[in-house]
Amino acid sequence: MSDPPGDLDPGLRDAGRDGDDPVRLVSAWLDGEIDAAGVAALEARLAGDPAERRAVIDAVFLDAQLAEALSAAGMVGMIDTLALEAGGTAAVGRSRGAPWIHGLSRFAAGLIVAAVLVSFVAGEATWQMVRASGGGSARAALAEISRTRLAVAPVSAGATAAPLSRGRVLYRGRLAIASGAVELAFLDGPLVILEGPAEIELVAPDRAFLHRGVAVVRPPLSAEEFELETATSRVVGGRGGEFAVKVDAMLTTDVQVYRGEALVSAGLGPGGGQYPSRVSAGEAVRIWPRPHAGPEPLEFSERRFTRRVPDDAPGTSLKTAAVRPENTAARHASLMVRRARGPMTIDGVLDEWPAVPGFGRTRRGTAAAEWVEGWMMYDDQRLYVAARVGDPLPLRNSIDPDLDAGLVWQGGGLQIFLSGDRAGGWPADANGPSYYENRELPAPLAERVKAENPRLMTLIMTHHAPSRSDRLFLGRTVAGYRPETIAPDAYEGRFRPTADGRGYMLEYAIPWATLGLADDPPRSGDDLAAAWQLHYSDETGRLWRDQIVEIRNPAEPGGIFLFERAATWGRAEYR
Repeated sequence: MSDPPGDLDPGLRDAGRDGDDPVRLVSAWLDGEIDAAGVAALEARLAGDPAERRAVIDAVFLDAQLAEALSAAGMVGMIDTLALEAGGTAAVGRSRGAPWIHGLSRFAAGLIVAAVLVSFVAGEATWQMVRASGGGSARAALAEISRTRLAVAPVSAGATAAPLSRGRVLYRGRLAIASGAVELAFLDGPLVILEGPAEIELVAPDRAFLHRGVAVVRPPLSAEEFELETATSRVVGGRGGEFAVKVDAMLTTDVQVYRGEALVSAGLGPGGGQYPSRVSAGEAVRIWPRPHAGPEPLEFSERRFTRRVPDDAPGTSLKTAAVRPENTAARHASLMVRRARGPMTIDGVLDEWPAVPGFGRTRRGTAAAEWVEGWMMYDDQRLYVAARVGDPLPLRNSIDPDLDAGLVWQGGGLQIFLSGDRAGGWPADANGPSYYENRELPAPLAERVKAENPRLMTLIMTHHAPSRSDRLFLGRTVAGYRPETIAPDAYEGRFRPTADGRGYMLEYAIPWATLGLADDPPRSGDDLAAAWQLHYSDETGRLWRDQIVEIRNPAEPGGIFLFERAATWGRAEYR
């Protein structure tokens, strides 16, 4: 630390002098107005006075109004993070939902101080927190990855995440998973199963914050409790219990208890704002992201979430490194969409399709051939889709479509990205929010408006194994993935297993009215956008395993996902 200016108030040099306000002294230290001896004296003073330590932390954070500006993990998590990651020995717990702080060994080596900088960019306040550190840092390990199953780490523009490998030690901070599942073994014994896509923030040995996705928590008999927070709730489960929490893109939180009971506090902000509700085994509740919204009863579904992670092992029939490059790079840029010559029988037999131009794509997995042949046709009333699919684990989709429509693609099936915007032509022009988020770019207003175009849509066709029903889901824009379940009487669809049991056929007829295109459907001569994405699942029908991407615009870089940018969709030639 540099020497203070010569005209400094001499009283500030003696930071250990009785009667000085510690908050004032910390502020002076941040401004560089206390020399090394003064810092040492201040450290000694705060180390011996818990009340003054708490006053300093409260003042630095609260006076700057960080309670509203910090991440959703909340002020208590941030204080805890600063304490331990900076090498201190602070431990954070709760008493009636409020933070309390025990112990602080080294003021200059890590904690205490956060300088709050407020800047204004384009009229909006941007908050940054800068930690001052007078020494080295030592991270405290909280957990390790104990099992993985088809786990894929997210990839952002220009960066690759650390691998989700067994034995990886986890520290305070965030862990994200794009697909598959990982089991986290905390040092104090709790197990947390994270099912992708999801993101969790590890805060303490007995506490975490779920930003999105699904987490199943099993506190062991040796642990008192485990606390899992979300943006709208706080869930505390006791020893020997088991509960699951799901957070969707709209911050709606579902809580389901398998064993024991959990205390659920609802309300916006860290820890919730309402008196806890007791949720017992066999019960589930939903918490909406709005003020004063208490837990509402929800249907309990025994098989809704992944509760055990069978570890990827050598010799397994399923590959563990999903999203392999050879299966994401399309080989076809366009697909001919012919006019149907007459009425179509939707039975999954496909005897009316072989002569129709389509496309084929074959690759070989570790156990059996995986491939797809696809076709599309149309008439004035409907769009027709057909496919033959090679799949060693066919028709096992077990994801509950009534509770988790946004995740049904993970269980296997066909996803088609489709444009009905005749005025826009090809290529389609719209970027979803994730296109900008993954590249840390601002989304211009004009681009956000384009993303709301209802004629740019996503269709998902799946066979739900538990109910033996063939389903259709529809996302009506690229502005956000919020698929709706289409009523059975609004389309015709049929999946049929192949005779050898190693694949299936599908056939769908979807009215233009169902797609919102009845007023101006595609016509002969149109070149519009479309892309195919075939999803494969594991044997449970829950975890996404792999994919084949086809009909893609070759002019677009390969690192952009179909759901991010409509310009990546290939050409559908209506003839």
